[in-house]
Amino acid sequence: MAADDGRPALHLTADRGWVNDPLAPTWDGERYHLFFQYVPDSLEWRPHCHWGHAVSDDLVHWEHRGVALAPGEGDDGVWSGSMVRRHDGYRIFYTAISADDLPMGRVRWADSPDLSPGSWVKGDVVVTAPPHVDVTAFRDPFVYRDGPVWRMLVGTSIGGTEAAATSFSSPDLVEWTYEGVAASRPTTDSDPLWTGTLWECPQLVTVGGADALVVSVWADDALHHVAAARGSAEGPTFTPERWQRLTYGHGYYAPASFMDAQGQPCLVFWIRGLLDQSAGRAGALSVVHRLELIDDALVLRLHPELTSQGRERRNGANAAVAEPADLTDGPVRLTSHGQDLLSVSYVDGAVVVVAGTEGVAIVASPRGVQVLVDGPCIEVLTSGGAFAHALPGATWWDDRAQGADLRWVD
Repeated sequence: MAADDGRPALHLTADRGWVNDPLAPTWDGERYHLFFQYVPDSLEWRPHCHWGHAVSDDLVHWEHRGVALAPGEGDDGVWSGSMVRRHDGYRIFYTAISADDLPMGRVRWADSPDLSPGSWVKGDVVVTAPPHVDVTAFRDPFVYRDGPVWRMLVGTSIGGTEAAATSFSSPDLVEWTYEGVAASRPTTDSDPLWTGTLWECPQLVTVGGADALVVSVWADDALHHVAAARGSAEGPTFTPERWQRLTYGHGYYAPASFMDAQGQPCLVFWIRGLLDQSAGRAGALSVVHRLELIDDALVLRLHPELTSQGRERRNGANAAVAEPADLTDGPVRLTSHGQDLLSVSYVDGAVVVVAGTEGVAIVASPRGVQVLVDGPCIEVLTSGGAFAHALPGATWWDDRAQGADLRWVD
């Protein structure tokens, strides 16, 4: 048994403290950087969030680099945002929070010449909620290049009844102009799915030549699922054409997007529910997913950097990938000390996943399913959406699974 089978090997966790949203994943030409919301020495979320920082050579194994941004200098909390590369280094745009008005963030920047620890210098607040719009929540800037200008989407709730992404533009990453509502949807609209009263962490991505808006669905202080709309981005507006649900269950939330070294779109999620009381840590990030367009739908797949490392011999590993050929041939079951902890089956046109005490049914193909177990962390990816779950306590997986071969990764 591993020395610490309560801690996943492939899912990023803090040595101590709380982890939630992944932030600003970046390939710098030599290695990957990944930032994340971090509350040191706490097992619960607190408003005084920091930006943690980790690096990787292969998108599978991560090394902590300490805290990049911390509260102070006018910030009671340093919340979610994004990062862009400039001619003279890198600029983070983050949500600066005041303790007396947590829902209404302000967008502030911080610069580093080279992403090295201790090099970040905070700058000005450059964007606030537009005063002539009935904004009740405002946070999570996402900045991207659009030809000659820079654009920013900010997660917004309008009147507490409409989820939106508001749009800003800049010629130089310094002066920003409000350009209106990029996209919005009332909370009363539930066809084909409900998208809440606030879109947290809006991300605009291009997949297979198509534009897509990825949002995390929030309402009444509750975190729900991740949704996506394929559509068309033109200037400051995004026109949704088809909505779909990307995640199921209570695990995934708040993904961050990036392009990997091969120029392919990827997402990293927060996985809720991981708690290791004795080690003093809570929360984890998912492994990296590729985002693909298959049969006119957005589909998540385990990144090939991870799947290519799988091997038949276990050699002490406690993380494994299973890819059943066809679930109509029978279910996949994984056990720990002989006890069933995960089953994946196909019933009446749906992939049915039962992990611990949680179960979901995802309308999807019985083929192309990917299962990842990593200590207490479980991820199941299907053509119709993905499911994540964190089991309570330490989990040591048995050597073999029913219905599919295990390929071990460490």
